[in-house]
Amino acid sequence: MNVDTLAGSGSQVKGQLKEGLGDATNDPTLQQDGIADQVSGTVRKGIGQVRDIAMKQPLATAATVGVIGLAIFNSLRGKKSY
Repeated sequence: MNVDTLAGSGSQVKGQLKEGLGDATNDPTLQQDGIADQVSGTVRKGIGQVRDIAMKQPLATAATVGVIGLAIFNSLRGKKSY
């Protein structure tokens, strides 16, 4: 577990609290802020999980990045800019 995973979990909890408080006070802005915090927390937690996997399996990570890089290179190679 790394700092991104922990921070993501914290943002999710904070978002749930904000959304609940927004529901209780009937404040749509607070509800939206809570939902936004939950989404950003989920994304950051996912990034942390990917980093954990990358640390545990560096060869698989390098192979995946290489394949993605080749795919991007090949997709951009034939395009002309005018």
